[in-house]
Amino acid sequence: MADPNGKLHLSWHDTAWIPFLNHTNVLDYFSQRSNPFYDRTCNNELVKMQRLDRAALDNMTGVQFELIHAQDPILYVIRKIHRNSPTQVTPLASYYVLNGIVYQSPDVQSVVNSRLFSALHHINKAFQEIQRHARYHPTKGHVWDFQE
Repeated sequence: MADPNGKLHLSWHDTAWIPFLNHTNVLDYFSQRSNPFYDRTCNNELVKMQRLDRAALDNMTGVQFELIHAQDPILYVIRKIHRNSPTQVTPLASYYVLNGIVYQSPDVQSVVNSRLFSALHHINKAFQEIQRHARYHPTKGHVWDFQE
């Protein structure tokens, strides 16, 4: 899914939390009000307001955030999902917390578009450079002149 909200260039952090981040509290850190990536209408917010156990999320349907990878204290990967049933989920976005700074992971389409654009740019520059050396002579035909 392409980035509909244009948040791939954003990052967020809260310096008060960074020294204390670990796999048990990173979702609480991620759910701070000032975090632009967090969706306040998600099921995590309902569970937090009703003081339920996080295991209750497995039986709810709707948008949720879950920690899918933790490498204390450096890296945490959080996935935004839409839970359709207790066993069926649809990934919506991924976020990573690197040294306390939250970033949105780019989707495959954004990565492929960026790489294709870069490759085409370099191919175009190569064609422009080689075009400067191409010559046509009526008796010789097409020749390459690399004497410059």
